[in-house]
Amino acid sequence: MAKLSLPFVLLLLLAIALPPLSGASSRSTAAADVECFQRPAGGDAVVHGSSVEPEEKSSDEDDDAGYILLPSDNNDDDDEEEATSAESSDGGSDEEEDAAGDQLGLVVGNVVTQDFFNSIISQAAPSCAGKRFYRRNDFLTAARSFPQFGQLKPDGAAKAEIAAFFAHVTHETGHLCYVEEINKQRYCDPTKEKQWPCAPKKQYYGRGPLQLTWNYNYGLFGKENRLDTLKNPDLVSRNGVVAWRASLWFWMKNVRPVVKKGFGETIRAINGALECGGKNKPAVEARVKYYTEYCKRFRIPLGPNLRC
Repeated sequence: MAKLSLPFVLLLLLAIALPPLSGASSRSTAAADVECFQRPAGGDAVVHGSSVEPEEKSSDEDDDAGYILLPSDNNDDDDEEEATSAESSDGGSDEEEDAAGDQLGLVVGNVVTQDFFNSIISQAAPSCAGKRFYRRNDFLTAARSFPQFGQLKPDGAAKAEIAAFFAHVTHETGHLCYVEEINKQRYCDPTKEKQWPCAPKKQYYGRGPLQLTWNYNYGLFGKENRLDTLKNPDLVSRNGVVAWRASLWFWMKNVRPVVKKGFGETIRAINGALECGGKNKPAVEARVKYYTEYCKRFRIPLGPNLRC
């Protein structure tokens, strides 16, 4: 065998040790591409329009989620579970709640204090569903969607509106005890079904602080608030902020226009067909009692026309 010179051997060993130049970085580049695609902080990853399943969130992360607004043509039967409170349902600090109130103007934030809220809900039995559902902070969050609520002039009129609202809430829910109506019925008005068709197996009985009732109220509330409550009425009784929003929506649309005419007219706007004109005097007197109590607490006059 011919002997190889030392320089030739060294060149041969060097050629074997070096990688080929073409395609040398393809693997490392692909790996880098994968490593650079990270899930955005606090969000779901999206790859060129294709969704990637989000990581399972803890209960604390769920509490901090905002609304998932439901389109009216959504066909998922589980949509009623998707709308989550804009605030943690575990309760916030007094400072956080006061800050939420300040954004509404001094009247609402200062009048609906935690002490005032507690004076109502503390009278509900410990077993009441509302004790775990209704929160002052959820009310303040919902009220931000209705900036005119509690802003009548002068301040006495604004406080009277707040007193009237919570008088009806106290009566309708038994001091914030009930989230849903006791005697549940379907409450599907056939004369309104063309515009607000009742969903199969769904009932539109009273839910929330003012006990929103009837398919047309659920339908219109959902349309104006981008929530499919006609298909998923349980949203109003499963989400604290939605519950308060529904009641404030009904108030601003149907009751607010008559507030200055006296408390009796607010009774007529809410349940006049069943209570006014002597049809249910005990119910009227109960509402008046709460209104009187809250006006006294706010140090404002009762105003005219207490009864209907």
